Amino acid sequence: MDLSKAKAELRKKVLDARPGNSGGLSQQLVQLVQAFEPTTLASYIPLANEPDVGEFNRQADKDLNLVFPRIVGDSLEFASGTLVSSALGLMEPTGDAIANDTLDLILVPALAVDRSGNRLGKGKGFYDRFLAECNHPKLIAVVFDDEVFDSIPTEPFDKPVDGVVTPSGWWLVQSR
Repeated sequence: MDLSKAKAELRKKVLDARPGNSGGLSQQLVQLVQAFEPTTLASYIPLANEPDVGEFNRQADKDLNLVFPRIVGDSLEFASGTLVSSALGLMEPTGDAIANDTLDLILVPALAVDRSGNRLGKGKGFYDRFLAECNHPKLIAVVFDDEVFDSIPTEPFDKPVDGVVTPSGWWLVQSR
């Protein structure tokens, strides 16, 4: 089976099983932030079927420079500011984009992740393209507990993460 087909099948399997329970995720994210002490944290505004980081975002916004992604053409950038609904139906910030090298920690939404840090996204490549040009801050995939696999199919352009956070725990990938 070719990689594209294998990834598409895994995406369907994971999406069909969502939504999962996000209970405990905020506490795990707080512990993660305490361990890394970032100044600038990139998070995301969750869609209805994604792990819910909303409560954590409200807490983190009090103490950190919290920024969110927005799509500009085929690219992803991060900014702060008022959040508004985009043409794609995503909540995106209205402020000026920040420099990539100011990001200390990025919470990366994912559909699945494996124990080696390989991440399965939604297939549009926005995060992979951004991460290819980024001054490598810590990248942490956010998934539900049952979305961690022993291995997932990857392609050369797929960018791995440094760690994983789920509602029941977080860990760094040993090989990174």
